[in-house]
Amino acid sequence: GFMDAGAEVFDYGNSIRGEAQLAGYERAFAFPGFVPAYIRPLFSEGKGPFRWAALSGEASDIAKTDKAILDLFPENESLHRWIKLAGERVHFQGLPARICWLGYGERDKAGERFNDMVASGELAAPLAIGRDHLDCGSVASPYRETEAMLDGSDAIADWPLL
Repeated sequence: GFMDAGAEVFDYGNSIRGEAQLAGYERAFAFPGFVPAYIRPLFSEGKGPFRWAALSGEASDIAKTDKAILDLFPENESLHRWIKLAGERVHFQGLPARICWLGYGERDKAGERFNDMVASGELAAPLAIGRDHLDCGSVASPYRETEAMLDGSDAIADWPLL
């Protein structure tokens, strides 16, 4: 299959591994879920998703916030790569919006900069800044958010209370 040919294969939380297992595929769990493979290492560095939408509906407001993000974090090469790539290839659907991953102490810095841009009139309207369900530790899903926890707590159902 794809994995044997060298392709990156992972379960994105749609239970493709569970369905493959139900269909009798013996290697259904031979590839990881996206959280332990890609997301948890970022969380271990204190990084999390940071997203915003331009309530003005103006793509130019996102272009201005992209520049602000790049100016705020000049040393972050992967962030610069992403913002440049997103600006070139990600087409807006509905309100213009952007997402990136910022580290501990960076999200509040970006939010403050965005607030300043709104207050000064640099942006046509306020922004809506959002968080991600992955970022709040509120999901106990042993084949998704809490898969392969190093402390064995994959299936703890009371994560929101801990």
